[in-house]
Amino acid sequence: MQGTATMRASSIARRIGEIAIEGKQQMMESGVSQQVSIQGCVPLTATVPTSMAKPAPKPGRNDPCHCGSGNKYKKCCLPKDQAAEGDRIVKAQMRLDMPAAVDRLRVAELTAAVAARLARAEGEDVYENALDTASNAVVDLVRAGKLDGAEVAAHDLLRRFPDVHDGWDRLGMAHEARGNSREAADCYRKVIDFIQHHPDRYDSGMVEQFAKLVDRLDPPAAT
Repeated sequence: MQGTATMRASSIARRIGEIAIEGKQQMMESGVSQQVSIQGCVPLTATVPTSMAKPAPKPGRNDPCHCGSGNKYKKCCLPKDQAAEGDRIVKAQMRLDMPAAVDRLRVAELTAAVAARLARAEGEDVYENALDTASNAVVDLVRAGKLDGAEVAAHDLLRRFPDVHDGWDRLGMAHEARGNSREAADCYRKVIDFIQHHPDRYDSGMVEQFAKLVDRLDPPAAT
């Protein structure tokens, strides 16, 4: 009896083991099948960056727009980019400064500050466009040989935009076109004086350029 019980127990154990092995084998075969199925597909190509991409430099206000329209940046995508930047600043400030409960007053203040900055930028665009138009008009009149009109327009430029050098520069061009070399040199001297009083707004090489014009038009007397 004991031997029969032992044999029966051994047989049951063997069958349980066979069932376990069989189940494991089925799972392994299923896994292999799935793996083969997966390997049969075209693998996705993953691109591993080798270095961090540098952000593209922002275009200057008078540079060609990055969208490829051919227009100046300030007349094309600058307002849209400024609005997006303003929205980003507000959201970033909220993440840094806000507690869990959002301070609505602070949000309103930030929004108002961004709106004011955008309004200033828009005002600067209006001013720059008016300046560009008036300054270029003098150049066009000089090239067309309409020197009386060019001189009047240059004086108007001086009156309307006294905080830039363009008026004296354009008036000098009108005098130079007339053959009034000394008057033109005096205008260019005023340009040099203006630049020297605002060194942070001009490239240092501009003084040298106008100094060469003065020397050519009104050279110092020989001693």
